[in-house]
Amino acid sequence: MSLDASVWLEAERSQYRELLATAQAVERYAERLRHFPEQVKERFALATVSAVLRSEGVWMGPERIALYQALRIATGDTARDLSRASWAMRRLMARPVQGGGPMDGAHHFLGRIHQTAAQDLPGEGRPTGFELEAIGQDWSDSVASLQAAHPLTRAAYAFAQWRAHDITPWDELLEPTIAAIILGRDGLGDAATFLPLSESHRFDRHGLTENAGGAEARLAVFFTAIRQGALHANMELERLADWRSRAEHATRHLSGRTPGVLIETMMKYPIVSGELLAEDTGCSRPSARRNLNLFSDLGLIREVTGQDRYRFWAAQF
Repeated sequence: MSLDASVWLEAERSQYRELLATAQAVERYAERLRHFPEQVKERFALATVSAVLRSEGVWMGPERIALYQALRIATGDTARDLSRASWAMRRLMARPVQGGGPMDGAHHFLGRIHQTAAQDLPGEGRPTGFELEAIGQDWSDSVASLQAAHPLTRAAYAFAQWRAHDITPWDELLEPTIAAIILGRDGLGDAATFLPLSESHRFDRHGLTENAGGAEARLAVFFTAIRQGALHANMELERLADWRSRAEHATRHLSGRTPGVLIETMMKYPIVSGELLAEDTGCSRPSARRNLNLFSDLGLIREVTGQDRYRFWAAQF
């Protein structure tokens, strides 16, 4: 696959219809998102990180990532992947003005500032320290060479360049994907700090070798993944708006603050437990479980595990 910037600009022209459809879907998502509480963005961040990890073969649902974020619950065999997921969540939830983005330096973006040797981190062949700084600068310069392209094209190019520069071990997709979907949000305003990604898509769909798939094919894969992600997110936002209206109407007779904050928590997370609700809202665990059961009786949420212990609930759309 050629990484010459002129080749990618030509490929963008040949994929113009796909680019236009994707850009329109993303803009509709960003505009819709502006009318929702900011915490709803975390719902899509959790789903996106879970989807990328699944494309690596790491089966980790949004609820496990959310629990780790809130309670740091992890076992020995999941600790590393949960730590990676937590890093991705921090990057996706950060506002652009806060810095620390991909183009601000790969060592800052990846959080390897104080690492001086590859053996300090899990995995082999992972550049750190001055080596990472040099490779990251070369990657940034390469991405900047495509400044004339649309941000979505530049994001796809950034993903391909990241892989070519071997910044991340080849079997890991989380870091280059997160970098790409953050870069691609240029021009969308503060509401959408990253591009939503469809659960069933990955950016290297044409293969795992550098020569697999040309620029046109890579752009087609990238545009499809982002467009489907934006369309799915828009449908999710519509369902959330309807659910919130129904939940507020069904609970208007209830006293106390917990029902109201439970509604906000269910907007924020695709799936919750009593422990996660208690941590997120500050209420007691008995109060959290009591309100979850109440919402279930009202037909607003459903229990998804079928268990008596370690139960999880999701909104009943």
